[in-house]
Amino acid sequence: MSDYQLVSDIPDALLNHYLAQPVIAIDSEMHGLRLYRDEICLNQICDAEGQVCLVRPEGGCPPNLKRLLTDPNVIKLFHYALSDVAFIHTSLGVTVENFRCTKVMSKLVRTYGQRHGLKDLSKELLGVEMEKEQQQTNWSRSDLSAEQLKYAANDVLYLVAIYNKLTEMIENRPPLSTGTTVKELNEQAQAMLPGMVNLLIHGYGDEDQGWQTTLFWH
Repeated sequence: MSDYQLVSDIPDALLNHYLAQPVIAIDSEMHGLRLYRDEICLNQICDAEGQVCLVRPEGGCPPNLKRLLTDPNVIKLFHYALSDVAFIHTSLGVTVENFRCTKVMSKLVRTYGQRHGLKDLSKELLGVEMEKEQQQTNWSRSDLSAEQLKYAANDVLYLVAIYNKLTEMIENRPPLSTGTTVKELNEQAQAMLPGMVNLLIHGYGDEDQGWQTTLFWH
């Protein structure tokens, strides 16, 4: 088991390494799932090489973490980006720049299945069985166990590889009967996410405890 440690911010040398990467995986653990009520307790960061950093924000967003989140040149990967990016805005006061959602990618290209969770993608695309026993954890505790830290790290450890697999699947998918490619649709869907986050954080999420909006429903 890797010896993961909590830090108050990304170390300078590791930040410079992350900023030189094309894509970085990021996840968040919260007190709960209610915007403005619940806060981020932990942010997990990982690159394609498996270099993980577990940051516990205290009193706002740590400067190096903010530097990474707002860098326009590094793609930030999230699995269900709406939640993470919205909480980073409401809890840490930071607007994430240049991000992608692997769950959106999965739903666009894996139309043969209904399971799009991180555990499902990890097993199918990478052959890795992820454990979820620590999912119900009070992440604000100061005495998180090695198993809990490993669980948190695993949520980003495989995400870049999953993103690469999904990207390959999207690029290899033949054009739809309309002539449009799934790659084109994915770019459009990803571009919509910042606007969707903005609607949710301003209170227009009126379904699913604020995570869906009926704004566009007839």
